[in-house]
Formats: sequence, C-alpha cells, structure tokens
Amino acid sequence: MNSFFKQKIQPDWWSKSFAGFVLGFMLALLCASLITLWAVQHFSPSLAPQLGMWSIPWIWLPLCFIAYFIPKGWQSIFIFLLLNALAYGALCWMRAT
Repeated sequence: MNSFFKQKIQPDWWSKSFAGFVLGFMLALLCASLITLWAVQHFSPSLAPQLGMWSIPWIWLPLCFIAYFIPKGWQSIFIFLLLNALAYGALCWMRAT
C-alpha cells in the first residue's frame, strides 16, 4: 500500500489534460461555429444557434477522452493544434463565401 502513494505522476498527464480540456474545448467551439454556419443555411435561423450551442459538449467530451489515448503528450498537443488550425481555416473559408 505504501508503494501506491510513492508513484510519480507522469508528465504526460499534464500535457494530455491541457490538450483535451483547453485545445479540445477550442476545437469544440470551432466545430460548433461550423455547425451553426451550416445550420443557418439549411434550417430556420432560430434553430441554428441552439444546434451549435448544444453540440459543444457532444464534441468536447469525446475529444477529452481521446486525448489520453494518444501515446505522448506532445503528440496530443500537436494533433489538437493541427485540428484547431484546420477547423479555423474552414471557418474562415465558410465565412468568406
């Protein structure tokens, strides 16, 4: 029982938590914005913001879960930053058209 308390917390834990919670939340917001922009064109204007708003937890929570299955913390940060950049580029492209 004493060895259980002497275990060190792995440094990857912090970077994976940062990737999942912060970068995952940013990605969920970007995806919700994309959903809202798409829904404005296909659904009623009053339904589009609600659809975007309620999609955030459905996107964010799996992203937090997935971040811990990436082998290294820096890899999860890199993957989430890349996905954020792609989603932001898609958002800028959709707003320009």
